[in-house]
Formats: sequence, C-alpha cells, structure tokens
Amino acid sequence: MKKFGDFLSYIISVYVFMLPILPSKFKYKNIPFNADILLAAMIFICIVAIALKKDIRNKFIHEIRKDFFKNLNSLFMFLWIAMMFISVSYATDKNLALKESLRISTYLFLFFIIKYYIIERKMINRIMYSSIASAVIIGIIGIMQYCLGKGIKYYGGSEAVSRIISTMENSNNLGAFFILFLFPFIILFMKEKNIKKKLIFAFMLLIVLLNIVLSFSRNAWLAIIIGYIALIFIYNFRLVYGIIIATPIAMIIPQISSRIKDIGNLSQNLSRLSLWEIALKMIEDHKILGVGNGNYRTLYEEYYKKVKKIGYYKAHENFHPHNAFLKAQCELGIIGSVSLVGFLVASLIKNNRFSNEVDNNFYKYFYKGFTASIVAFMFMNFIDNFFSAPKVVTFFFIFLALSDSYSHNIQNKSL
Repeated sequence: MKKFGDFLSYIISVYVFMLPILPSKFKYKNIPFNADILLAAMIFICIVAIALKKDIRNKFIHEIRKDFFKNLNSLFMFLWIAMMFISVSYATDKNLALKESLRISTYLFLFFIIKYYIIERKMINRIMYSSIASAVIIGIIGIMQYCLGKGIKYYGGSEAVSRIISTMENSNNLGAFFILFLFPFIILFMKEKNIKKKLIFAFMLLIVLLNIVLSFSRNAWLAIIIGYIALIFIYNFRLVYGIIIATPIAMIIPQISSRIKDIGNLSQNLSRLSLWEIALKMIEDHKILGVGNGNYRTLYEEYYKKVKKIGYYKAHENFHPHNAFLKAQCELGIIGSVSLVGFLVASLIKNNRFSNEVDNNFYKYFYKGFTASIVAFMFMNFIDNFFSAPKVVTFFFIFLALSDSYSHNIQNKSL
C-alpha cells in the first residue's frame, strides 16, 4: 500500500508542477501535450489498481464507508458533482454538460486519492513542495515578463499599464493563483525564526505579491483586502498596521491608483453586469433545476435577445457568467448552488480547525494563512468563475486534499 501511495505522490507532484507551466491547449501533431494527459493516466492507473488489487480496493471501500459520511465538505462536494451529472439528462447541449461534469469530477477523484492513499508525511511534503516550486517559477516568469514589457497592454484608466499573465494565459487567473499562496506565505514569513528560512519565505512572498500587483487584476486586488481582513480576525489584530502602511503606498503609484479607481467605474464593469443579468433571467425561468451544467453558454444567445441590455456587450466563445455562484444556480438549480456554498463553508471551517490542531509548524502556519485564502477565493468567485480555470482550481483542491490527508492519517496513526 505504501509503495502505491509513494508512486502516486510522485505522479501528483509532477502533475502539479507541470500543470500551471505547460500551455493548456498545446498539441504536437494534433496530439494533446499538457498536464491533463498525466492526470488522465493517473486516474486510469488508479481505477485499474482499485479494480485488480484487493488491498487497494479494500482500503478505498473501507475509507469511504468509515469516513465519507462524517465529513460535510466531502458530502457537499459529492452532491455538487452528482447534480452536474443529473443535469445532463435535461440539458439542451448534453455533450457539453457531460464534458463539464467529467472535468469537475476529476477534482473529486484527485481529492479522495490524495486523502486515502497519500499516507505519509514525506508524500504530503513532496506534493506541497512541488506546488510551491511551480509557483516560484511562474512568479519569476511573470516578473521577467513585466521587466521585458511582454504583458498585455491595458488602457482602461488614465495610466496605460502592462498586465502580466506569466504561464497562466489570463491576468485574472494569475492573480487568483497567487492569492492561494499569498496568505500562507505571510504567516510562514512572520512565524519563521530561522534567518535563512525567513529570507526564503520573504523572497517567495515578494514574488507572489509582485505578481498579484503586476497582474493588475481588480478581482485579485480586492481579494487581497478581503483575505487580509479575514487574516486579521483569524490570526492577529496587529496585522491591521499592514493596511495602514500599504494604503498610502498604493495610492501614490499612478498605475495602481488608476486601476483602483477602475473598480468603481461602471463602464469597466458592463461586461460582467450584462452576463449576470442574463444569468438572473435564466434563474428566473429555471429556478429549481437550472438549465444544465455548462449550458449557460448554450442558451446565452436566446436569452441575450430577451433581456433589456445594460450595455452593448456581447460575449464571445468559451465564456461563463463570471460568477461561480450564479453559474451554479442557473445551471444546477437550488441543490447545485447550496452544495457549492456548503462545500466552501465546510472546507473553510475544517481547514481552520486543522490549522489550530496540527502539531507541525509548517502546516500549522501554511493552513492558518490558507484559511484566509479560502475566504478570498470565495469572494473572487462572486466576480468571476475560477472553477472553470483548471490551473487555478486544481491547486485549491490539492491544498484542501493535503490538509484532509494529513488530518485523516493522524487519526489513523499512520502519520
């Protein structure tokens, strides 16, 4: 069993390292070449191993029976994904609904594989450190991009800015990705006593913060404020001095202050307001079950003609309502939206409890900060939908799974 878990930990480590770095749609001679190939191979190996190996199968069945129904985050996650597959039956575009459901279900599978088969601290460390190493590389690429003037030029305010994307293919994705790391690194930096390690955490924190700032993502900047306020209540009220110091610095930098003013600029928000307006109309017409997973996109054209438009914005290909909670309600109905909110809230409570109880200082402080990241991530999904961004949401599920694995294996006395 340990050999299987060790093998999986290496595959998952390579996967989380490669996922945000490799282009998500790269093909060689029409053959996809990205981290999803590795994920598909890992899922296939796990299914075959569970089917053919009695000890691996028995462990999975035993853990599900003993543990699954005791955890609200597991139950809500399963209910959310189950509703996606149920919605295929009434979706207009059943193929799209099925593909979307299968994609999200890979996170559920990955979550439980990590929780039940990653059974030693060295395996957990391997995945965690691989995630951090990948983030550092992406951050360095982002900073180099800005220095070389390779970002996307933005002219929305009075100051033209260059928005970096690094390898994340979208500035908002880059900001959201680093929000998951920002608050853990803040706490790790503050609590570390060893000077060498403290300098390493300071370096990583600087990289993360610079990438969030240079992404010029209004969503990520607001998430910093929300997450930092959460951190003040979760960790220490003295952190309020950070806001007092940072606010005047931000306001005297023209590119930053101009972008901050854009947050309340109605003309900059018309696209989102238009998408939300159509989502609300779909909810009005399909209150209970929704329109089917992913089918907001399918019915968009029909509803675009129905609503009185706020502006002249019209969405193009591969879009969503830019609000994860509106998306859940309009596509999956009441059960879908309640289960998504329940999963996020239950995960928040469970991670905060884990950070208070775990005896390893690295994981204690990482997850104390990650609790604030969950709050910020929840907020960000009110303005966007990062569950449709694999390079971001995979790390959200990975970090949740690692804390669950650590906690679960302490209870089983294998850690």
